Amino acid sequence: MGFIICNMRKFKSADIKGLQIHNQREKESHTNPDIDRNRAHLNYDLLHDQRVDYKALINEHIEKNVETKRAIRKDAVRCCSFMISASPEFFEKLSPEREKEFFKSNLTFLQERYGKENVMYASVHKDEKTPHMHVGLVPITKEKKLSAKQIFNKVEMKQLQEAIGKHNEKFGLLRGEPSDKKYLEMNKFKREALKEEIKELEQQKLDHEKAAAQISGRLDDLKKTAFEAQAVDQIEVKEKGGLLTAKTVQMSKEDFAQVQSLAKAGEVFRKENKKLEKELAQERSKTSELSKKNRILEARNQELELENRFLKRAINKFMDVFKEKKQEYMIIFGHLKAGLLRQMNMKITDHHFENQNELKGAQHFLYEEERKKTAPKKDRGSELER
Repeated sequence: MGFIICNMRKFKSADIKGLQIHNQREKESHTNPDIDRNRAHLNYDLLHDQRVDYKALINEHIEKNVETKRAIRKDAVRCCSFMISASPEFFEKLSPEREKEFFKSNLTFLQERYGKENVMYASVHKDEKTPHMHVGLVPITKEKKLSAKQIFNKVEMKQLQEAIGKHNEKFGLLRGEPSDKKYLEMNKFKREALKEEIKELEQQKLDHEKAAAQISGRLDDLKKTAFEAQAVDQIEVKEKGGLLTAKTVQMSKEDFAQVQSLAKAGEVFRKENKKLEKELAQERSKTSELSKKNRILEARNQELELENRFLKRAINKFMDVFKEKKQEYMIIFGHLKAGLLRQMNMKITDHHFENQNELKGAQHFLYEEERKKTAPKKDRGSELER
């Protein structure tokens, strides 16, 4: 029998672009080896027939439905993304129609629980090892406030797991176990967002470099004009006057007009030159800042990739150990449950235990309890109170 899997992660404004890129497969991923590009055409969204802009969709919904006197904080959670799936064996013998019915049913469950109007997308991925669905929800409370913290508190998260487990009993699924991949997926989304930001910064850098080149061109034009203005030295002039009268010069009317024009343009050139030099310094400063920020983001991206590789190895190691010890852990857990029920003066009945391994643990507890009461050892472990 398979397990229903449901986990939820919170995303702020800066992370939504990466979320969109991943869900809608807008770029080829080199960080997720599980994605098979040849099966990407099998993916679909239960709410949209084509790609959508997550950030625009979410911001528009918040603007229309959130009532607040204060501006929404930049670091506020704007999207809660659910990942709905099940154990791999559940999908092995499932027809495409039944599989789609499974995802539709769970989408309806989330819409009814948190408001159909607040669900922004329902993206189903069939190009990875196990089919799964990403459902995006804007966390708006009944009081028209944007608050993921208020909606998804510890009590709600526990009740959600119980409710979705009961909802999927009709598909023959049991309540799922926590997903160990959530940290890896979060890193994946963050890396996608960083790559997008780096791309935008590179474009800004190119724009500033282009502006700086244009300014340099204008400066060159001014220098050329100033050089041409030196032709005034070649104007033919004749001196008049002598010892008793002031000296004057004589030139043609055309040459005089040229001198006047150059004199007027000279001041303009000086001011324009100073302005352009200032603009050029500003553009070069912006380009330098963008290059620095870009280097920081690229370094952070490398850190995330290293962290992701470490987490993958750690999780794989944990899962190997967990698979070996899973049965033993369940028996211990059943033993602890029985002890807790006894301390609470409650009947130890089989419906408190989820599987045969937990029942074994409870039986062992009863056996030990009976052995303490009587000197001879009597095997009454199977006598669970009905």
